[in-house]
Amino acid sequence: MTETAPDDAVTVPANDDRPHSPALAGFAAVAAALVGVAAVMLYGWTSEEGWHLLITLSMIIAGAVIARPANDPDVRRTWVLGRWVLTGIGAAGVVLGAYLAGFALVDLSIPDGPFFGSQRPELPPPVVILLMLYGVPLVALIILAVRGLRVGLVGIGVVAPVVAVSIMGVAGASASVIAISSLVVAIVCVPLALLSKTRWGSLTILIGLMAASFAVGAGVSPFGSVATSPSRPATKATEASVGTVPEGLVPVVLVLALGAAAVLLALAVSRQDMASGLVGAALFSVPPAYLLIPTLMTGEGVHVSRSLALAAIPLAVLLIALIAYRASALRDVVARALRLPAVHPAGFATAAGVAAVTLTVYSLPAFGLPGRVSGVITLAVLAAAAVLAVRLPGLPGAVLAAVTLVALQLGAPWLRVINGDRGFQNGFVDWQIAAIVGLIVAVAAAVVLVWRHRHAGVWAAAAYLLAGAMANVLWALLDADRLSFGRDVDFTAITVLVLPLLILGVPAAVAALRGSAAGQAVGTVMVAVGAFIPLNVLVSELPSGGDSPTEVALQFSFGPFTPTNVQGVARLLDPGVWTLVGALVMLLLALVLLASTARRPSAPLAATITLAVLVAGQVTVVSFGREWGVDATDGMLGIFAGVAAIVGAVAMFAVITRRQPQA
Repeated sequence: MTETAPDDAVTVPANDDRPHSPALAGFAAVAAALVGVAAVMLYGWTSEEGWHLLITLSMIIAGAVIARPANDPDVRRTWVLGRWVLTGIGAAGVVLGAYLAGFALVDLSIPDGPFFGSQRPELPPPVVILLMLYGVPLVALIILAVRGLRVGLVGIGVVAPVVAVSIMGVAGASASVIAISSLVVAIVCVPLALLSKTRWGSLTILIGLMAASFAVGAGVSPFGSVATSPSRPATKATEASVGTVPEGLVPVVLVLALGAAAVLLALAVSRQDMASGLVGAALFSVPPAYLLIPTLMTGEGVHVSRSLALAAIPLAVLLIALIAYRASALRDVVARALRLPAVHPAGFATAAGVAAVTLTVYSLPAFGLPGRVSGVITLAVLAAAAVLAVRLPGLPGAVLAAVTLVALQLGAPWLRVINGDRGFQNGFVDWQIAAIVGLIVAVAAAVVLVWRHRHAGVWAAAAYLLAGAMANVLWALLDADRLSFGRDVDFTAITVLVLPLLILGVPAAVAALRGSAAGQAVGTVMVAVGAFIPLNVLVSELPSGGDSPTEVALQFSFGPFTPTNVQGVARLLDPGVWTLVGALVMLLLALVLLASTARRPSAPLAATITLAVLVAGQVTVVSFGREWGVDATDGMLGIFAGVAAIVGAVAMFAVITRRQPQA
C-alpha cells in the first residue's frame, strides 16, 4: 500500500507516524527548543507587560499552528517531520506559552503607579491571582486533552489538585481541612478508577494519587512544592498548610490515604501508566515531613500510633502478597477486586518485595531506631529484595529491580551503618569511607540488576542510584561541607550537582541517538534531576518566617527529585559563571537527547526537556545579568535570539522545500 507525498506526486511507504526525514525532524525539534529558550529568556529579562503578553501569545499561537495538522499525513510538515515530532513541538509551545501567560496576566492586573510614601498597589484577591496563574495553563491542558493528547491529561491530573489545595490555603484552610478534603477525593477516585480502564480512568488514578499525597503530607506534597515559586500565592498556601493534624486524626488519615494510594498505584502499574506510577512512587518514597521533623531534630521516634499508621498499609500488602503467592484462591479474589486479569504468582512476589522495601525506606525512619540498627535492617531488606529481583522473570522482576535500585539511593543504608547517629562527629574520613563504600555497592547492584533485567526502567533506576552515589563521593572528597561562599564554592557545588549527571547522561545521549530506549530513559532522569536542582535552590530561599519546620518540610519534599543534592549542597549556589556553565551544559545534553525523539518517540523525555527549557532560560538570564550587568545581558539576548530565529527559519525552510525521491 502506498500514499502520495503532498504536492510531490511520488509514492512513499504507507504512513506510520514516523518522520520521513529523521535527521531533519531532529534538527527541527532542536531548533524549536532553541526558539523556546530564547522566548523564555526574553520574557524573563524584559519588564514591559506588553512584551510579556506578545511573547506568550506568540508561543501559544505558534504551538497551535504547528500541532494542528499533526494527524493529517497529507500536510507536508506532518509527512516530513512525523506526527509525534510535530505534536511534541506544538504541545510544548502551547504549554510553555500558557504557563508564562499566567504571570503576564498577573502583571497586567497590578497598577503601575506611581506610588508615594506608604502607598501600595491594590492587588487582586489571592484567589483571583491563583486562577490567573494556574487557570491559563489548565485551560491549555484541557484543550490538549480534548484533542487526544495524553500530555494534556497528565497535566490536568497534576495541576488541578495543586490549584484546589492552593485556593484552600489562601482561603485560610487549616492543615486538617486540606488533609481531610484531599483524603475524601482520594477515596472517591478508587471506585471510579476501578470502573474505568479508558484514558479518563488514568486521569482519575492520577488525581487520586495527587490527592493522597496532600492528605498524607497534611497539605505538603512534592508536586505541590514543585508548582510554587517565591512570587506565587501557592507558596503561601503551602507554608500555611505545614502543620499537624489533630493527634487522634493522624493515624486515620494516614491509613486511609495510604490505602487508597496503594490501590491506585497497583492499578497504575497493572495498566502500565507511567505518569501515575511515578506520582505514586514519589508518595511512598519519603515519609511525611511533619512527622519526621521531630525525629530529625531530637532523635526520638514519633508517637507509636503514627509510626504504626505509616507501617500499616505496607505491612498489610506484604502479608497479603505472601499469602497470595501460595494461595491461588486469594490471588483470584485480589484480581477480581482490582478488576485485573489473572495475576501470575510472580506478580505477588514482586508486590511483597516492594512492600518490604517500602517498610524499610518509608516507615522505618519514623520509629527512631539507632542509626546503625536501622541501617543494618535496611541493608538486609534491600539485599534480599535484590536477590528476589534477580530470581523473578520478566516484568515482575524488572519492577522490583527498579524499586530496589531507587530505594538504595533514598535509604543510603551504608551511611548509617558506618557513621551511625553521629555523622561528622565520627570524623570526615569516616564519611569519605562511607561514600566510597556506597559507590561500590551502587555499582555492584546496578551491574547485577541491569544484567538480569535489561529493561529501560531498570537502566533509569540504576542511573538514579549511581548519580547519587557519585555525588556523595565528590562531596566527601572535595570537602564541600567546609565551604561557605565564593567562586570556589560555586565550582564545587556545580561539580557535585552536575558532573555525575554528565558522566551518565553523555553515554545515554549517544545511545539514544542510536535508537536506544534505555538511553532515552537514563537521559530523561539526568535532565529531570538537572532541571529540579534550580527549583530546589528556589525552595531553599522561600521566606519561612523563621519557621524551621516549614523550611525543612519544603526541602524534604524535593529529596526524591535531586539525588545529587548531597547534604543540601545546592544551597551554596549563587547566580554566576559556574551556575551559568552548569545550566548550559545540561541544556546541551537535553538538546542532544531531544534529537533522538525523531527516531524513537518518548513523551516523558519530551515533557522533561520542556521543563529543562523553562529552567535553563530563567537561570541563564539571572546568572548572566548578575555576572556581567544589564548592557552585556542585553547584547547576549539579542545575539542568542537572533541565532535562534535564524536556526528556526532554516528549519522551516528545510521542511517546506523537502522533497522525497522516487521510491
